[in-house]
Amino acid sequence: MKHVEWIDTPAAPLRLPDLKDKTAVVTGASSGIGKAVIALILENGARVFGISRSHGDLKHPDLTPIECDLSDVAAIASAFEKISKNTAQIDYVVNVAGIDPKYFIDDVTVEQWDQLVDLNLRAYYFVIKLALPLLRLGQGRSIVNVSSINYRLGIPGRAAYSATKAGILGLTTGLSRELGRENIRVNTVTPGWIFTERQVEEYFEGEESQKHLNYLEQQQSLKLKIMSADIANHILFYLSNVSRASTAHNCVVDGGWLLE
Repeated sequence: MKHVEWIDTPAAPLRLPDLKDKTAVVTGASSGIGKAVIALILENGARVFGISRSHGDLKHPDLTPIECDLSDVAAIASAFEKISKNTAQIDYVVNVAGIDPKYFIDDVTVEQWDQLVDLNLRAYYFVIKLALPLLRLGQGRSIVNVSSINYRLGIPGRAAYSATKAGILGLTTGLSRELGRENIRVNTVTPGWIFTERQVEEYFEGEESQKHLNYLEQQQSLKLKIMSADIANHILFYLSNVSRASTAHNCVVDGGWLLE
């Protein structure tokens, strides 16, 4: 079999003129996919409110960082009070924030379960709920939730995490019809294994990096190191009016892992 090198160059950024001068709210803003989404939205000429537990290193005159513990609904409400004082409307909402610990069923505590569900699922719902008054006044009227293919893989220790990611799909489909009456679209982008800064540090550096690359090569159809920018491109497609006929979609971006 011919040897093929991994593709590890950045994706070309998507350009969507209708995003210009719009306003977006993005969670998980300080790193990884959230940071890449914000950077791409800004490149397309839109304004962003970036919500995260701590400020990241991304600086831009059209980026307003907001510190918020998304596992706390009162904190989410406070964040949107701040947003409402700085904008008359929101056009887009992107839910990215999440954690992915391994909790085996014999060991997991109620507190760990609650922390995981509160951030990975409940926060998505209440971010959307609290954004709606401003989103209804906007023009873009598009919501994108980020899930994960983990809920399909049956990985030991990931059951609690996978439950939250599967729940995001139910949240998307349920709200897509409810909010669709107001022409507000809701879609999900579901990544595979993404080469974020944290994933690279945990899995693709050090002694076991080649083992993980070998495993990835067996699973993915494409020998591509999927990056945060790849996911950002797909998310912006669903924000833009070019996807205006799409709602309740689950867009799997996994390099041909699940083959769907």
